[in-house]
Amino acid sequence: MNAVKTDSITPEQKFSADVMLDKNFLLLPSGCVFTEDQIKDLSEWGFTEVYTDGKVIAHVSAPQQVDSPAAGAANKGLSSRQAADIDAKTETVDVNDFIDSKSEKAAPQAAAEKPEAPVAEGQSDQEGTVSISGEEYEQAKVVYRNFAEYINSVYTFYATNKSFTMSEITEKMGELCSFVRRNRRHALRIISTPEMTEKNFLVNHSLRSTIVAVAVAQQLQFPEDKLVELATACMLHEIGMILLPPQLYMNDKTLSQPEKIMMNTHPIVSFNILKQANFSLNIQLAVLEHHERMNGSGYPRHVTGDKISLYARIIALACSFEAISAPREYRDERSTFEALIELLRNSNRQYDDTVTKALLYSISLYPIGVYVYLSNGKVAQVVDVAEGNPKTPFVQVIGTGTPEAPFQIDGTKIKIMRVLNKNEVEDMLKAIKKMAEKK
Repeated sequence: MNAVKTDSITPEQKFSADVMLDKNFLLLPSGCVFTEDQIKDLSEWGFTEVYTDGKVIAHVSAPQQVDSPAAGAANKGLSSRQAADIDAKTETVDVNDFIDSKSEKAAPQAAAEKPEAPVAEGQSDQEGTVSISGEEYEQAKVVYRNFAEYINSVYTFYATNKSFTMSEITEKMGELCSFVRRNRRHALRIISTPEMTEKNFLVNHSLRSTIVAVAVAQQLQFPEDKLVELATACMLHEIGMILLPPQLYMNDKTLSQPEKIMMNTHPIVSFNILKQANFSLNIQLAVLEHHERMNGSGYPRHVTGDKISLYARIIALACSFEAISAPREYRDERSTFEALIELLRNSNRQYDDTVTKALLYSISLYPIGVYVYLSNGKVAQVVDVAEGNPKTPFVQVIGTGTPEAPFQIDGTKIKIMRVLNKNEVEDMLKAIKKMAEKK
Protein backbone atom coordinates (compact mmCIF):
# COMPACT_ATOMS: atom_id res chain seq x y z
CA MET A 1 0.00 0.00 0.00
CA ASN A 2 1.05 3.58 -0.61
CA ALA A 3 1.59 6.02 2.24
CA VAL A 4 -0.33 9.30 2.13
CA LYS A 5 0.69 12.22 4.32
CA THR A 6 -2.27 13.27 6.46
CA ASP A 7 -1.37 16.95 6.09
CA SER A 8 -1.85 16.56 2.32
CA ILE A 9 -5.46 15.37 2.67
CA THR A 10 -8.16 17.97 2.16
CA PRO A 11 -11.85 17.97 3.13
CA GLU A 12 -14.18 16.32 0.59
CA GLN A 13 -11.27 14.32 -0.85
CA LYS A 14 -11.84 10.61 -1.48
CA PHE A 15 -9.87 7.63 -2.72
CA SER A 16 -10.63 4.80 -5.13
CA ALA A 17 -9.67 2.16 -2.53
CA ASP A 18 -10.02 1.76 1.25
CA VAL A 19 -7.87 4.08 3.37
CA MET A 20 -6.17 2.29 6.28
CA LEU A 21 -4.55 3.46 9.50
CA ASP A 22 -2.38 0.38 9.33
CA LYS A 23 -2.47 -3.04 7.71
CA ASN A 24 -5.51 -4.15 9.69
CA PHE A 25 -7.46 -1.02 10.70
CA LEU A 26 -9.83 0.55 8.18
CA LEU A 27 -10.16 4.34 8.44
CA LEU A 28 -12.33 5.19 5.44
CA PRO A 29 -14.12 2.95 2.92
CA SER A 30 -13.38 3.50 -0.75
CA GLY A 31 -15.43 6.25 -2.36
CA CYS A 32 -16.25 7.96 0.96
CA VAL A 33 -15.08 11.55 1.46
CA PHE A 34 -12.82 12.84 4.22
CA THR A 35 -14.36 15.47 6.45
CA GLU A 36 -12.63 18.40 8.11
CA ASP A 37 -13.28 16.96 11.57
CA GLN A 38 -11.85 13.60 10.57
CA ILE A 39 -8.65 15.22 9.33
CA LYS A 40 -8.38 17.13 12.61
CA ASP A 41 -8.85 13.88 14.53
CA LEU A 42 -5.96 12.26 12.67
CA SER A 43 -3.74 15.17 13.64
CA GLU A 44 -4.85 15.06 17.27
CA TRP A 45 -4.28 11.29 17.41
CA GLY A 46 -0.74 11.75 16.07
CA PHE A 47 -1.18 9.96 12.74
CA THR A 48 1.10 11.51 10.15
CA GLU A 49 0.38 8.94 7.43
CA VAL A 50 -2.43 6.73 6.22
CA TYR A 51 -2.28 3.96 3.63
CA THR A 52 -4.21 3.01 0.52
CA ASP A 53 -3.91 1.08 -2.73
CA GLY A 54 -6.11 3.65 -4.44
CA LYS A 55 -5.76 7.08 -5.94
CA VAL A 56 -7.47 10.38 -5.29
CA ILE A 57 -10.67 10.58 -7.31
CA ALA A 58 -12.65 13.66 -8.22
CA HIS A 59 -15.25 14.64 -5.68
CA VAL A 60 -18.83 14.89 -6.90
CA SER A 61 -20.73 17.49 -4.89
CA ALA A 62 -23.80 16.30 -3.06
CA PRO A 63 -27.12 17.33 -4.63
CA GLN A 64 -28.35 20.68 -3.40
CA GLN A 65 -30.76 20.23 -0.54
CA VAL A 66 -34.31 21.29 -1.24
CA ASP A 67 -36.60 23.23 1.02
CA SER A 68 -39.74 21.21 0.32
CA PRO A 69 -40.16 18.44 2.91
CA ALA A 70 -41.72 16.18 0.29
CA ALA A 71 -38.92 16.78 -2.17
CA GLY A 72 -36.37 16.25 0.57
CA ALA A 73 -37.95 12.94 1.49
CA ALA A 74 -37.95 11.90 -2.16
CA ASN A 75 -34.21 12.54 -2.30
CA LYS A 76 -33.88 10.21 0.67
CA GLY A 77 -35.33 7.26 -1.20
CA LEU A 78 -39.10 7.85 -1.05
CA SER A 79 -41.38 8.39 -4.00
CA SER A 80 -42.99 11.83 -4.29
CA ARG A 81 -46.39 10.28 -3.52
CA GLN A 82 -45.09 8.59 -0.38
CA ALA A 83 -43.28 11.71 0.75
CA ALA A 84 -46.32 13.91 0.17
CA ASP A 85 -48.46 11.48 2.15
CA ILE A 86 -46.09 11.64 5.11
CA ASP A 87 -45.64 15.40 4.95
CA ALA A 88 -49.37 16.04 4.62
CA LYS A 89 -49.67 14.69 8.16
CA THR A 90 -46.36 15.95 9.54
CA GLU A 91 -45.38 19.24 7.99
CA THR A 92 -43.19 20.14 10.96
CA VAL A 93 -42.02 18.50 14.14
CA ASP A 94 -42.54 20.88 17.02
CA VAL A 95 -42.91 19.16 20.37
CA ASN A 96 -44.96 22.07 21.68
CA ASP A 97 -47.66 21.18 19.15
CA PHE A 98 -48.08 17.79 20.77
CA ILE A 99 -47.71 18.28 24.49
CA ASP A 100 -48.71 20.87 27.01
CA SER A 101 -45.69 22.10 28.95
CA LYS A 102 -47.59 21.98 32.22
CA SER A 103 -48.59 18.35 31.83
CA GLU A 104 -45.06 17.43 30.80
CA LYS A 105 -43.62 18.98 33.92
CA ALA A 106 -46.17 17.11 36.01
CA ALA A 107 -45.32 13.75 34.45
CA PRO A 108 -42.18 12.88 36.45
CA GLN A 109 -43.91 13.26 39.79
CA ALA A 110 -47.34 12.50 41.12
CA ALA A 111 -49.90 15.16 40.31
CA ALA A 112 -52.21 16.71 42.85
CA GLU A 113 -55.05 14.55 41.64
CA LYS A 114 -54.67 10.87 42.43
CA PRO A 115 -55.94 8.14 40.10
CA GLU A 116 -58.82 6.10 41.40
CA ALA A 117 -57.73 3.19 43.55
CA PRO A 118 -57.63 0.22 41.20
CA VAL A 119 -59.62 -2.88 41.87
CA ALA A 120 -59.19 -6.37 40.51
CA GLU A 121 -59.04 -6.46 36.74
CA GLY A 122 -60.84 -9.16 34.83
CA GLN A 123 -58.00 -9.88 32.44
CA SER A 124 -54.31 -9.21 32.82
CA ASP A 125 -51.06 -10.69 31.56
CA GLN A 126 -48.28 -12.00 33.77
CA GLU A 127 -46.64 -8.56 34.10
CA GLY A 128 -49.93 -7.21 35.43
CA THR A 129 -50.64 -5.09 32.35
CA VAL A 130 -54.00 -5.21 30.64
CA SER A 131 -54.24 -6.68 27.16
CA ILE A 132 -56.94 -6.06 24.58
CA SER A 133 -56.32 -9.60 23.39
CA GLY A 134 -54.50 -11.66 25.97
CA GLU A 135 -54.05 -14.71 23.76
CA GLU A 136 -52.66 -12.71 20.82
CA TYR A 137 -50.30 -10.80 23.09
CA GLU A 138 -48.97 -13.97 24.70
CA GLN A 139 -48.41 -15.50 21.25
CA ALA A 140 -46.57 -12.34 20.17
CA LYS A 141 -44.28 -12.62 23.21
CA VAL A 142 -43.40 -16.19 22.22
CA VAL A 143 -42.49 -15.02 18.71
CA TYR A 144 -40.48 -12.14 20.16
CA ARG A 145 -38.50 -14.52 22.36
CA ASN A 146 -37.85 -16.75 19.36
CA PHE A 147 -36.40 -13.80 17.45
CA ALA A 148 -34.23 -12.92 20.45
CA GLU A 149 -32.91 -16.49 20.53
CA TYR A 150 -32.23 -16.36 16.80
CA ILE A 151 -30.27 -13.11 17.02
CA ASN A 152 -28.31 -14.55 19.92
CA SER A 153 -27.45 -17.56 17.76
CA VAL A 154 -26.28 -15.30 14.91
CA TYR A 155 -23.95 -13.34 17.19
CA THR A 156 -22.70 -16.50 18.89
CA PHE A 157 -22.12 -18.28 15.58
CA TYR A 158 -20.10 -15.37 14.25
CA ALA A 159 -18.06 -15.18 17.47
CA THR A 160 -17.08 -18.84 17.15
CA ASN A 161 -17.02 -19.34 13.37
CA LYS A 162 -16.43 -15.84 11.94
CA SER A 163 -19.16 -16.34 9.34
CA PHE A 164 -22.87 -15.85 8.68
CA THR A 165 -25.58 -17.85 6.96
CA MET A 166 -26.82 -14.98 4.81
CA SER A 167 -29.79 -16.73 3.21
CA GLU A 168 -31.14 -17.70 6.61
CA ILE A 169 -30.67 -14.16 7.95
CA THR A 170 -32.58 -12.72 4.98
CA GLU A 171 -35.40 -15.20 5.52
CA LYS A 172 -35.62 -14.50 9.26
CA MET A 173 -35.58 -10.73 8.80
CA GLY A 174 -38.41 -11.10 6.28
CA GLU A 175 -40.34 -12.96 8.95
CA LEU A 176 -39.56 -10.22 11.47
CA CYS A 177 -40.87 -7.54 9.10
CA SER A 178 -44.08 -9.54 8.62
CA PHE A 179 -44.38 -10.00 12.38
CA VAL A 180 -44.14 -6.24 12.98
CA ARG A 181 -46.64 -5.51 10.21
CA ARG A 182 -49.22 -7.98 11.55
CA ASN A 183 -48.58 -7.39 15.25
CA ARG A 184 -47.33 -3.82 15.43
CA ARG A 185 -49.24 -2.85 18.57
CA HIS A 186 -48.14 -5.99 20.40
CA ALA A 187 -44.52 -5.73 19.22
CA LEU A 188 -44.23 -2.10 20.29
CA ARG A 189 -45.79 -2.91 23.63
CA ILE A 190 -43.48 -5.86 24.20
CA ILE A 191 -40.33 -3.78 23.73
CA SER A 192 -41.47 -1.49 26.56
CA THR A 193 -41.93 -4.41 28.96
CA PRO A 194 -39.06 -4.72 31.50
CA GLU A 195 -39.43 -8.51 31.68
CA MET A 196 -38.50 -8.76 27.99
CA THR A 197 -35.18 -6.93 28.45
CA GLU A 198 -33.32 -9.47 30.53
CA LYS A 199 -31.45 -11.11 27.67
CA ASN A 200 -27.92 -10.36 26.53
CA PHE A 201 -27.50 -6.59 26.15
CA LEU A 202 -26.39 -6.67 22.51
CA VAL A 203 -29.15 -9.09 21.52
CA ASN A 204 -31.86 -7.14 23.32
CA HIS A 205 -30.69 -3.77 22.00
CA SER A 206 -30.46 -5.11 18.45
CA LEU A 207 -33.94 -6.66 18.49
CA ARG A 208 -35.69 -3.71 20.12
CA SER A 209 -34.00 -1.26 17.76
CA THR A 210 -34.87 -3.40 14.74
CA ILE A 211 -38.56 -3.53 15.65
CA VAL A 212 -38.66 0.27 15.98
CA ALA A 213 -36.69 0.75 12.74
CA VAL A 214 -39.02 -1.57 10.82
CA ALA A 215 -42.10 0.20 12.22
CA VAL A 216 -40.68 3.54 11.07
CA ALA A 217 -39.81 2.18 7.62
CA GLN A 218 -43.29 0.72 7.23
CA GLN A 219 -44.70 4.14 8.06
CA LEU A 220 -42.49 5.49 5.26
CA GLN A 221 -43.92 2.78 2.97
CA PHE A 222 -40.66 1.01 2.23
CA PRO A 223 -40.97 -1.85 -0.28
CA GLU A 224 -40.48 -5.32 1.16
CA ASP A 225 -36.92 -5.84 -0.13
CA LYS A 226 -35.79 -2.56 1.44
CA LEU A 227 -37.51 -3.43 4.72
CA VAL A 228 -35.61 -6.71 4.89
CA GLU A 229 -32.34 -4.98 4.03
CA LEU A 230 -32.90 -2.36 6.74
CA ALA A 231 -33.86 -5.03 9.29
CA THR A 232 -30.70 -6.99 8.47
CA ALA A 233 -28.53 -3.91 8.91
CA CYS A 234 -30.17 -2.98 12.21
CA MET A 235 -29.98 -6.52 13.54
CA LEU A 236 -26.24 -6.64 12.79
CA HIS A 237 -25.25 -3.03 13.46
CA GLU A 238 -23.53 -3.89 16.76
CA ILE A 239 -21.78 -7.07 15.61
CA GLY A 240 -18.39 -5.41 16.01
CA MET A 241 -19.07 -4.94 19.73
CA ILE A 242 -18.36 -8.59 20.40
CA LEU A 243 -14.71 -7.87 19.62
CA LEU A 244 -14.54 -5.05 22.20
CA PRO A 245 -14.33 -5.29 26.01
CA PRO A 246 -17.90 -5.36 27.46
CA GLN A 247 -17.02 -2.75 30.08
CA LEU A 248 -16.83 -0.14 27.34
CA TYR A 249 -20.58 -0.25 26.65
CA MET A 250 -21.84 -1.56 30.01
CA ASN A 251 -19.97 1.03 32.09
CA ASP A 252 -21.61 3.81 34.07
CA LYS A 253 -18.32 5.67 34.46
CA THR A 254 -16.96 8.30 32.13
CA LEU A 255 -14.70 6.67 29.55
CA SER A 256 -11.11 7.79 29.27
CA GLN A 257 -9.96 9.29 25.98
CA PRO A 258 -8.30 6.02 24.83
CA GLU A 259 -11.49 4.13 25.78
CA LYS A 260 -13.63 6.61 23.83
CA ILE A 261 -11.43 6.17 20.78
CA MET A 262 -11.72 2.39 21.10
CA MET A 263 -15.48 2.57 21.61
CA ASN A 264 -15.90 4.83 18.60
CA THR A 265 -14.27 2.24 16.37
CA HIS A 266 -17.13 -0.23 16.70
CA PRO A 267 -19.05 1.01 13.61
CA ILE A 268 -15.87 0.53 11.57
CA VAL A 269 -15.28 -2.90 13.07
CA SER A 270 -18.87 -3.87 12.26
CA PHE A 271 -18.50 -2.47 8.74
CA ASN A 272 -15.36 -4.53 8.16
CA ILE A 273 -17.07 -7.69 9.38
CA LEU A 274 -20.06 -7.24 7.05
CA LYS A 275 -17.88 -6.15 4.13
CA GLN A 276 -15.77 -9.28 4.46
CA ALA A 277 -18.96 -11.36 4.60
CA ASN A 278 -20.17 -9.72 1.32
CA PHE A 279 -23.34 -8.13 2.65
CA SER A 280 -24.80 -5.48 0.34
CA LEU A 281 -23.22 -2.02 0.24
CA ASN A 282 -26.47 -0.54 1.62
CA ILE A 283 -26.17 -2.74 4.69
CA GLN A 284 -22.46 -1.99 5.07
CA LEU A 285 -22.98 1.78 4.94
CA ALA A 286 -25.96 1.63 7.32
CA VAL A 287 -23.79 -0.12 9.90
CA LEU A 288 -20.84 2.20 9.32
CA GLU A 289 -22.94 5.35 9.70
CA HIS A 290 -25.47 4.47 12.41
CA HIS A 291 -23.72 6.80 14.90
CA GLU A 292 -23.48 9.71 12.48
CA ARG A 293 -25.71 12.71 13.17
CA MET A 294 -27.34 15.17 10.81
CA ASN A 295 -25.38 18.08 12.28
CA GLY A 296 -22.02 16.31 11.89
CA SER A 297 -21.57 15.63 15.61
CA GLY A 298 -21.56 11.85 15.17
CA TYR A 299 -18.80 9.39 14.38
CA PRO A 300 -16.69 7.84 12.93
CA ARG A 301 -16.56 10.18 9.90
CA HIS A 302 -18.56 13.21 11.07
CA VAL A 303 -20.62 13.27 7.88
CA THR A 304 -23.73 15.44 7.72
CA GLY A 305 -27.26 15.54 6.35
CA ASP A 306 -28.07 13.65 3.18
CA LYS A 307 -24.52 12.30 3.01
CA ILE A 308 -25.66 9.83 5.67
CA SER A 309 -27.50 6.83 4.22
CA LEU A 310 -31.26 6.67 4.82
CA TYR A 311 -30.95 3.28 6.53
CA ALA A 312 -28.38 4.75 8.93
CA ARG A 313 -30.62 7.72 9.74
CA ILE A 314 -33.47 5.37 10.63
CA ILE A 315 -31.25 3.09 12.70
CA ALA A 316 -29.73 6.10 14.51
CA LEU A 317 -33.15 7.26 15.68
CA ALA A 318 -34.35 3.74 16.52
CA CYS A 319 -31.20 3.07 18.57
CA SER A 320 -31.53 6.37 20.42
CA PHE A 321 -35.17 5.64 21.23
CA GLU A 322 -34.22 2.18 22.50
CA ALA A 323 -31.23 3.45 24.47
CA ILE A 324 -33.24 6.14 26.28
CA SER A 325 -36.17 3.88 27.21
CA ALA A 326 -34.37 0.60 27.95
CA PRO A 327 -33.13 -0.33 31.41
CA ARG A 328 -29.37 -0.53 31.85
CA GLU A 329 -27.29 -1.99 34.65
CA TYR A 330 -26.13 1.49 35.65
CA ARG A 331 -29.46 3.37 35.47
CA ASP A 332 -33.23 2.95 35.42
CA GLU A 333 -35.04 3.17 32.15
CA ARG A 334 -37.12 6.19 31.27
CA SER A 335 -40.56 5.73 29.79
CA THR A 336 -41.08 5.41 26.06
CA PHE A 337 -43.04 8.67 26.35
CA GLU A 338 -40.00 10.47 27.78
CA ALA A 339 -37.80 8.94 25.09
CA LEU A 340 -40.09 10.16 22.34
CA ILE A 341 -40.31 13.68 23.77
CA GLU A 342 -36.52 13.91 23.93
CA LEU A 343 -36.19 12.83 20.31
CA LEU A 344 -38.96 15.18 19.17
CA ARG A 345 -37.08 18.07 20.68
CA ASN A 346 -34.17 17.01 18.44
CA SER A 347 -31.62 19.11 20.30
CA ASN A 348 -28.91 20.47 18.01
CA ARG A 349 -30.73 18.94 15.01
CA GLN A 350 -29.16 15.51 15.34
CA TYR A 351 -31.89 13.49 13.64
CA ASP A 352 -33.57 13.49 10.26
CA ASP A 353 -36.91 15.32 10.43
CA THR A 354 -38.71 12.97 8.05
CA VAL A 355 -37.58 9.93 10.06
CA THR A 356 -38.56 11.62 13.33
CA LYS A 357 -42.02 12.35 11.94
CA ALA A 358 -42.39 8.74 10.89
CA LEU A 359 -41.41 7.57 14.39
CA LEU A 360 -44.02 9.86 15.93
CA TYR A 361 -46.78 8.62 13.64
CA SER A 362 -45.83 4.96 13.92
CA ILE A 363 -45.75 4.76 17.72
CA SER A 364 -47.95 7.77 18.73
CA LEU A 365 -47.07 10.57 21.09
CA TYR A 366 -48.20 8.22 23.84
CA PRO A 367 -46.47 4.97 22.89
CA ILE A 368 -48.30 1.67 23.15
CA GLY A 369 -47.98 0.21 26.62
CA VAL A 370 -47.72 3.42 28.66
CA TYR A 371 -50.22 4.22 31.39
CA VAL A 372 -52.01 7.56 31.32
CA TYR A 373 -54.20 9.56 33.67
CA LEU A 374 -57.41 10.71 31.96
CA SER A 375 -59.41 13.88 32.50
CA ASN A 376 -62.30 11.82 33.91
CA GLY A 377 -60.10 10.64 36.78
CA LYS A 378 -59.52 7.12 35.44
CA VAL A 379 -56.28 5.36 34.56
CA ALA A 380 -55.89 3.74 31.16
CA GLN A 381 -53.24 1.97 29.13
CA VAL A 382 -52.47 2.95 25.54
CA VAL A 383 -53.22 -0.09 23.39
CA ASP A 384 -53.06 1.16 19.80
CA VAL A 385 -52.15 4.09 17.57
CA ALA A 386 -54.75 6.31 15.87
CA GLU A 387 -53.95 6.62 12.18
CA GLY A 388 -52.91 10.17 11.35
CA ASN A 389 -53.20 11.64 14.85
CA PRO A 390 -50.48 10.91 17.40
CA LYS A 391 -52.34 12.80 20.16
CA THR A 392 -55.45 10.60 20.16
CA PRO A 393 -54.42 6.97 20.67
CA PHE A 394 -56.70 4.11 21.60
CA VAL A 395 -56.74 3.39 25.33
CA GLN A 396 -58.29 0.83 27.64
CA VAL A 397 -59.42 1.86 31.12
CA ILE A 398 -58.13 -0.33 33.92
CA GLY A 399 -59.04 -0.76 37.56
CA THR A 400 -62.80 -0.99 36.95
CA GLY A 401 -63.22 -4.64 37.91
CA THR A 402 -64.62 -5.54 34.49
CA PRO A 403 -62.58 -5.26 31.27
CA GLU A 404 -63.80 -2.35 29.17
CA ALA A 405 -63.57 -2.03 25.40
CA PRO A 406 -60.75 0.15 24.09
CA PHE A 407 -61.76 3.58 22.82
CA GLN A 408 -60.05 6.45 21.03
CA ILE A 409 -59.22 9.63 22.91
CA ASP A 410 -61.30 12.34 21.25
CA GLY A 411 -59.48 15.36 22.68
CA THR A 412 -62.71 17.08 23.70
CA LYS A 413 -64.75 15.03 26.16
CA ILE A 414 -61.91 12.92 27.50
CA LYS A 415 -58.27 13.99 27.37
CA ILE A 416 -54.96 12.49 28.42
CA MET A 417 -53.75 14.64 31.29
CA ARG A 418 -50.35 13.06 31.79
CA VAL A 419 -48.34 9.85 31.74
CA LEU A 420 -48.01 7.96 35.01
CA ASN A 421 -44.51 7.85 36.41
CA LYS A 422 -42.69 4.63 37.22
CA ASN A 423 -43.57 4.60 40.95
CA GLU A 424 -47.25 5.19 40.25
CA VAL A 425 -47.33 2.35 37.73
CA GLU A 426 -45.61 -0.04 40.14
CA ASP A 427 -48.01 0.85 42.97
CA MET A 428 -51.02 0.49 40.69
CA LEU A 429 -49.99 -2.92 39.36
CA LYS A 430 -49.28 -4.16 42.88
CA ALA A 431 -52.76 -3.05 43.94
CA ILE A 432 -54.35 -4.82 40.97
CA LYS A 433 -52.43 -8.01 41.73
CA LYS A 434 -53.36 -7.85 45.43
CA MET A 435 -57.03 -7.37 44.69
CA ALA A 436 -56.98 -10.20 42.15
CA GLU A 437 -55.50 -12.56 44.75
CA LYS A 438 -58.35 -11.77 47.14
CA LYS A 439 -61.00 -12.86 44.66
